[in-house]
This record gives sequence, C-alpha cells and structure tokens, in this order.
Amino acid sequence: MFLNQTSHYALRAMTGLVISETDEPVGSKRLAEVTSVPSHYLSKIMRKMVKAGYVESRKGHGGGFTLKVAPDKIRIIDVLNASGFDLEDQPCVFGFDSCGDDNPCALHPVWKQLKTCFTDWSHNTTLEDIRRESSKLEDVKRWVKE
Repeated sequence: MFLNQTSHYALRAMTGLVISETDEPVGSKRLAEVTSVPSHYLSKIMRKMVKAGYVESRKGHGGGFTLKVAPDKIRIIDVLNASGFDLEDQPCVFGFDSCGDDNPCALHPVWKQLKTCFTDWSHNTTLEDIRRESSKLEDVKRWVKE
C-alpha cells in the first residue's frame, strides 16, 4: 500500500520495543530476532528513532534500546515520519506524473478516501494503542516471553 520497507521495519521495531514488557534495554540482536528485521537494517532504523528523540540507545554489556518517550505520546505517524516516510509524496497508482483533484486518474477518488483513512488512523493511533491491543493476542504474549 503506502509504506515502503523502511517504514514497515520501523513500525515493527517500535512495536517490538513497546510490547517487550521490560524496563531493561532490549538488545539489538533480540529486537531483530523477534521483529524479523535484518540486524543491519534495524541499526539504521533505530538511529533514526534515537535522532527523533523517541528511543534511547545504551552501548555495552546490558545495553540496547529503551523508549525515551511514553508510548501514549508516540503516534504511528511520528514513527513513520522519523523513518523518512512522507504521505504526501506517494506516486499515482497509474503512474501519472500529475494526478490530483484537478487531473485525477481512474482510481484517484477511491485512493483519496483510503489515504484519508490512513492519515486519520496514523495520527490517532499511538504505540500504547498497539501495545494494549496486541496484549490480547496469545501469539504476541508467547513472542514477548520467549
């Protein structure tokens, strides 16, 4: 849909961090394993999250990543923007150079509705919402405790 691989991985990494249910730093190896984000890619993404001020990174023995901001203050759009995602910079589904309300492609009206729904969701959903909802899922509970 809208998201590129980096944005997908950023959401996975931040979700993994928020559902880890620990105050201790989550090591990069562990975070990469449970989120299925390649470790070399994870380090790039987490640098972006540190730079954005959402995550703290500790080096050395017992090091890893912790949230620096409360999960109820980090919206999905914040994670996406920090990863380099730009909702306004999405190409036309038909590949038109100029596709908008003035010069729409055949899918433009429906795509515009989908984009509006995605925008509303990403601005109104926080990492805390994800943590709360995922805590109800048995597979996630097992995943966190492994």
